[in-house]
Amino acid sequence: MRTSLPFVSFDPRRKALEVLLGLGETSFELSSRDEAFALRLVRETTVWRARLDHSLALFLKRPMHKLDARMLAVLRLGAVQLLVLGTPVHAAVSETVKLAGNQGARGLVNAVLRRLSSEGEEPDLPLHIRWSHPEELVRKWVHRFGLERTADLLRWNNEPPVLGGFAFGEPPPGEPGLYLAGYRRFDRGVPLPPPGVFVQDEAAAIVAGVFRNLPGQSALEIGAAPGGKTAHQQGTVLVSLDLSLKRMGKWLENRRRLGWTHALPVVADARELPFRRGFEKVFVDAPCSNTGVLRRRPGARWRWSPATTEALRKTQETLLHCASECVLPGGTLFYSTCSLEPEENELQAMNFEAGHPGFKRLSLPLPETLLRDGSMCSFPPESGVDGLYAVSWKRSP
Repeated sequence: MRTSLPFVSFDPRRKALEVLLGLGETSFELSSRDEAFALRLVRETTVWRARLDHSLALFLKRPMHKLDARMLAVLRLGAVQLLVLGTPVHAAVSETVKLAGNQGARGLVNAVLRRLSSEGEEPDLPLHIRWSHPEELVRKWVHRFGLERTADLLRWNNEPPVLGGFAFGEPPPGEPGLYLAGYRRFDRGVPLPPPGVFVQDEAAAIVAGVFRNLPGQSALEIGAAPGGKTAHQQGTVLVSLDLSLKRMGKWLENRRRLGWTHALPVVADARELPFRRGFEKVFVDAPCSNTGVLRRRPGARWRWSPATTEALRKTQETLLHCASECVLPGGTLFYSTCSLEPEENELQAMNFEAGHPGFKRLSLPLPETLLRDGSMCSFPPESGVDGLYAVSWKRSP
């Protein structure tokens, strides 16, 4: 007798809860409106966490940090629907309550969300809560950029990122980029990635293109995965190195899809390279605080701290020194981060130059909007692309 499997419906709120609790995949297929809604729930709950917690705390009798992880995630999912997504109250509350578990938990979630829906948020929230960023980071930015530019940056970080990519061949349908002829922006809902396209922000494509155009036929890229720089280096004999075996798996997937034949993948620690001087150009895509790409990596804001930034700065310093030893006389060294912080960018470059007098800074051929002191310094609300920094040096012959 033939039997059929029972139909299991996709519950977007339950799926979002699993992802937020680390129990589900974050990169599921968006083949339906429900899956797209689940992804939106995950992103917006992550982005607006501080604002959600501040509002929820007004209606809780116990401190937020004393709630168990599931209860906290369920409350945030309900709050983001009410405060950010504009979900009808009945659906937001009743469907979220179902995720809470036992009867007591459901009663608490129902009561808190009902009060939040009727009483709303406090007016005149502090800047870091209103735009949901770490308070110390916002204070740092206000000191550096001023209040108005910081507010613009916070607003930018919380918007959904533009989807786009660079075409290696005939550009696919889509809106042209701001700077590159081969770049296209895609409508949401278009299957990604289109054939022959590497999906990345235009700023990353600009950086990779600048490195490609530097003189030299032999190149080393440090921090190569998942291949956003590799894809642009056709015509170069390239060693693509990354510390992460998992990320290099993504690099290999992209190589198969795009047919790369010019690059050799290597999994190794760039601080203990198995080779030394021998490359005409070297690219250091350094690990960083990601403060220039918080729109694209919303969870990175909650991992930011002065201590982690300082640890990253030390790693960057070591990577730059080790990479410089691989550059042939007369060759070039290229350094890039997706950070806005001077200690990872301008100050890091100045520190390198002080300790390596044989390297002289080059001026990068970029539009004025992206350029400062010969280096790429993209401030997202003004440039329209991710916040990337890039600098290059020529080694003495």
